[in-house]
Amino acid sequence: GTEAREIVQKICKMCGDDFEIKTYKRFSELKVQTESLAMSSTEKGSYAKVQPGDCVVAFSKPDIFAIKREIEKSTPYKCCVIYGTLPPEIRAEQARRFNDPNSDYEVLVASDAIGMGLNLSIKRIIFNTMFKNNGEKIVQLDHSSVKQIAGRAGRRN
Repeated sequence: GTEAREIVQKICKMCGDDFEIKTYKRFSELKVQTESLAMSSTEKGSYAKVQPGDCVVAFSKPDIFAIKREIEKSTPYKCCVIYGTLPPEIRAEQARRFNDPNSDYEVLVASDAIGMGLNLSIKRIIFNTMFKNNGEKIVQLDHSSVKQIAGRAGRRN
């Protein structure tokens, strides 16, 4: 973010490198919904409330596929999936299907890999959980990670 601007400028100057900042405007406002899809933490079937253009973010492959099955069972929508270990060509194909308005695939279920160089027409990000395995233990997502992932919504709509 812009909070690192000064330090990066100084490092570039010390190394003799050029420094340029490009600022982009969002295509739509980023806002937090006031309510969850679930009425309570024990409610089942809350993914029946997803809408076309939604991306549900989960942090394990089993969760991604379980959510995909639940959405496809409880809604008329088909889901694309994207996660980190998916081969790049398959990841690109899933992104293309999700972005194609003439495709039958209207919902995306993905890991935080959606931030890896993909342009996606996401209208809304839904977090399955706010906790992630960092390789050593389960940790709560920090503010910066939430902003990075949630910021994927509204970039192309």
